[in-house]
Amino acid sequence: MRKVALIGRTNVGKSSLFNRLIGRRQAIVEDTPGVTRDRHYAVLELEGRNLLLIDTGGFFGEKEGLEAQVAQQVRFAVEEADLLLWVVDASVGVVPADEDFGEWLRHYRRPEQPLWLIVNKVDNTTRAEAAVEFHRLGVEPMYLVSAATGRGIPALKEALSAYAGQGEPAQLENLPRFALIGRPNVGKSSLLNALLHMPRAIVSDIPGTTRDALYELSEWKGRKFYWIDTAGLRRKARIPALSLERYAALRSLEALFSADVVLLVVDATEALTAQDMTLLRQAEKHGRGIVILLNKADLLSPSEQERLLQWAQMKVRPLDPVPILLVSALTGRGVGEIPAAAFKVYEAGQREIPTRQLNDQLLPILKTHPHPVVGTVHPSVRFIQQVGTLPPTFLLHVRHAEELRQSYLGFVENQIRKIFPFPGWRLKFRIKEAE
Repeated sequence: MRKVALIGRTNVGKSSLFNRLIGRRQAIVEDTPGVTRDRHYAVLELEGRNLLLIDTGGFFGEKEGLEAQVAQQVRFAVEEADLLLWVVDASVGVVPADEDFGEWLRHYRRPEQPLWLIVNKVDNTTRAEAAVEFHRLGVEPMYLVSAATGRGIPALKEALSAYAGQGEPAQLENLPRFALIGRPNVGKSSLLNALLHMPRAIVSDIPGTTRDALYELSEWKGRKFYWIDTAGLRRKARIPALSLERYAALRSLEALFSADVVLLVVDATEALTAQDMTLLRQAEKHGRGIVILLNKADLLSPSEQERLLQWAQMKVRPLDPVPILLVSALTGRGVGEIPAAAFKVYEAGQREIPTRQLNDQLLPILKTHPHPVVGTVHPSVRFIQQVGTLPPTFLLHVRHAEELRQSYLGFVENQIRKIFPFPGWRLKFRIKEAE
């Protein structure tokens, strides 16, 4: 699948155009320059032809600190893309920053790499007429569009479809998704970079550096999947209303909901805080597989590491067994074990137990340990069948189902786990009155 990168200076509407083209709000959009920092990917489906669209951060120039890292991410996008869409702003015309970007681009663009000029914010006829000045940038073809109103988007899509040719169907939705979540500054982006062996995500000591969820295609032992890096999640009460952090938190939660397996990244020097446990329960509540990564383990002594493992195992006991790894993004310790742990949980979540085997092994145990009598009735499980995966879901046919106690349902779950392990998953149950 060919890759198309949206590039340009800050605040020209690249993310708005990205969202308009793919038909949904995936990139954070805000009037504040520099909102987008990392590269974001989405499949652009064009009448059976597909392109991989890349949104990039606004180019400030190759300065120092975060701005230099943003420039690095833009350079990576230029290097990997097949087609470049240089986005400029019709509301202000050609500005020196556009010319500076054009000069920078000449150093990194490949000679054979096609470049289109996209004049955005052409919301009316007056701006369309004024857009002629952009010809001085010397880029053809030029498309006049408005991400806000949709003006010119059909023509741009038609051109992109012709460029795509007969592409293969997108397989984005069918691949496993593993999301790295956690509190701010616990090392999620550093872990992603360590896993990819490249600086894919911007890393900084400043909490909140990652704002959007990042989807990165990867491969392990011939199996393709997606890593998802997310913004750090604080307690909701501490996030200012209508702030970029609030939008980033919402995007992180959306990534959590779309993931198959959640990898909870914890700062090993701070153990499992209340916020860590809240994130764990969120993943559990929404039926996601769970792996716990105790990052920065290199800062602990061997005895401290052992105590931390015991503490973590005790804290997550209702989900036992959960893969818990001591890792270090800095030294690389345990990083190579992370994909194996994620796939172990993913495969467990896909496991389907034959109905006969489930009943033959479980019903005798439930007869030996029956549900307590409730008043004058005696609830009893008569039949069990697995009705879903990811998460593993079971339907219990119960006599006097309305009297079934939650504690007994927990007993049933524990018995299933003992016979048929589902590492990293909280089992889901549906109850039906037995006929």
